[in-house]
Amino acid sequence: MRIKNFLFVLIAVATLASCGKTTYRKTPGGMPYKVYSGSDTQRIAVGNIIKVHFTRTIKDSVDYTTTGSLPVYVPISANSTPYDLSEIWTKLKKGDSVVATQMMDTFIMRNPQHPNFLSGQFKKGDKIVISLKIIDVFASDSLAQLDEAKQKKEWESKEGEIVAKYIKDKNITAQKTTSGVYVETLTPGTGNVVGTGKYVSVNYTGTTFGGFKFDSNTDSAFQHVAPLSFTTASGEMTKGFDDGVQMMRKGEQARVYVPSSLAYGAQPNPQSGIKPYENLIFDIVVLDIKDKAPPPPPAPVQAPQQMPQQ
Repeated sequence: MRIKNFLFVLIAVATLASCGKTTYRKTPGGMPYKVYSGSDTQRIAVGNIIKVHFTRTIKDSVDYTTTGSLPVYVPISANSTPYDLSEIWTKLKKGDSVVATQMMDTFIMRNPQHPNFLSGQFKKGDKIVISLKIIDVFASDSLAQLDEAKQKKEWESKEGEIVAKYIKDKNITAQKTTSGVYVETLTPGTGNVVGTGKYVSVNYTGTTFGGFKFDSNTDSAFQHVAPLSFTTASGEMTKGFDDGVQMMRKGEQARVYVPSSLAYGAQPNPQSGIKPYENLIFDIVVLDIKDKAPPPPPAPVQAPQQMPQQ
């Protein structure tokens, strides 16, 4: 996961208990921060990519942490944003830990058009505290990409184990797809499985493994009560949802268990309530299957203009 502006990214806890006491300083933009120095001497320079774990709290409640999931990779540029961690990157070293505090009123005053404020993700009066640890520093993007690919592969393997354990612990009988999605048939359907390249119409409800309902086209609270139609294997839907539907038949009701890597991964819609790297469950009913999508409706014919009378 790549980040440009660190304030509005989501990341893992830095363990600071073993660090010595230090005092807060302020960035040129006025952001309070303190550094707990590590033992490494490799300094961060412009052009580097840093690997970071962090935790973000809002009003003393943990809003997000990368503990137990993937780190983030931050490109270091010569430009910085006032009242942001980008002001101090080049003062830090590999192994350093940082605690930074931002008052939203101050940040909004300096960045009134920032998309995270405009979207409502952050509000006036919020106090944000970020605790982070710099795990590694890479001299080039290619080296960072190699490490990121390795980390992602390891995480996907671990995530698959988490989903498999959930299925086993709940005594769920489900069929596993080659991609790692589990499909539990609740009510059998008829005919052939959907497969690829078919135009399907479905009803669905999406929840997290923790039971939080984040979307549905059968619940009027989500304001889009209508069948969802798409062509399978066309890239219109997330891979996990698509793969689950491909295993179903017309009229079938199934519960589909999707690892985050096959859903929204590190960057779900902030408005959805889904956390980064959160595994999902979809209750799906296949309403109809067609060989191909219907042709688009013809464009309306514009009536000829009347000529003005002489």
